[in-house]
Amino acid sequence: MFSLEGKHCLVTGAISPLQRAFAVGLAEAGANVSLTTASDDKDQEVMANSILNECWSVGSSGEVLNVDLKNATQLDQTISELEMSIAPIDVLVNANHTASIKPFLEFSIDESQELFASNVQSTLIPTSIVGRKMLTRGKGKIINIVSILADRGVPNCAIFSATQGSILGFTRSLGIEWIRQGVTVNALGLGFYSDLTGPQQDGALREILEKYIPVRRLGTSTDLQGALVYLSSDSSDFVDSEMIVVDGAISVHA
Repeated sequence: MFSLEGKHCLVTGAISPLQRAFAVGLAEAGANVSLTTASDDKDQEVMANSILNECWSVGSSGEVLNVDLKNATQLDQTISELEMSIAPIDVLVNANHTASIKPFLEFSIDESQELFASNVQSTLIPTSIVGRKMLTRGKGKIINIVSILADRGVPNCAIFSATQGSILGFTRSLGIEWIRQGVTVNALGLGFYSDLTGPQQDGALREILEKYIPVRRLGTSTDLQGALVYLSSDSSDFVDSEMIVVDGAISVHA
């Protein structure tokens, strides 16, 4: 019931273990998977192609778009070409996710703006381009990746948390705006993961987290695959404007 056979999924910012797990999980569920880089960068293109090769190994078709997610003109053109080459995009996973952790007053204005551009603009721009095409067809799924720090407080995470709160609010409002036109918008909520950058990479904090998380361990990116496949499948058609959290229950811990 969670098969993605015949669907074309696009995962953005495919340059880390997070996006690798997403892409491979979707491919294993039967989807054709395409990927983008986060910026127009050759090293990122190499990483994205290595992820694509894993998808191909399980029978998926797809391509890599070496693009800057903040360049709307470039992205619009390459996505149009991708849809002509492979198929219309049924599922967009806005997976570009940059964590920059340090005290608020140590951020310059430029650094803050850069983090907002990296996390928020790189979600809004692909959504506007792909979403417009989905609305024309009357069907589609958009899944935004959001940290639980969107509404939880952790020291030295103020700017990062602000970017995540922006994406969560965007998800909830846009889902209501588009649902009657056949497009759902949801979020996949991340807790603390051992293979991602973030506050958990601080040794002392990591030890605290491992004791505080009810399941007594940090997550790995593969823990997210099942929830992503569900949100991408037709079985989630009645789910909209929600955030499904996969965090070992830390966000409900007293």
